[in-house]
Amino acid sequence: MVRTYRGKQQSASAAFQRDATSMAAANYVPVAQSWAEGSWGCGAYLLGLVLILLFGIGILVLLYLLIVKPDGTLTVTYAYRG
Repeated sequence: MVRTYRGKQQSASAAFQRDATSMAAANYVPVAQSWAEGSWGCGAYLLGLVLILLFGIGILVLLYLLIVKPDGTLTVTYAYRG
């Protein structure tokens, strides 16, 4: 069974810890986990470039994209241990 937890690393880990307790009661144990940092897609950067060309405010959009990172994803694989 695979579960995915989204958010900042600390909040995703806390959600995993809460869920792991209930999963352990059902005889599922975590066997693998992977953390992937969030990232903006190329569309967001293209929007910033278009806004620079049209209105000049795209610089603020690009600065926001560079400073603020989107939520990451913690993926955990559980195995049944009966």
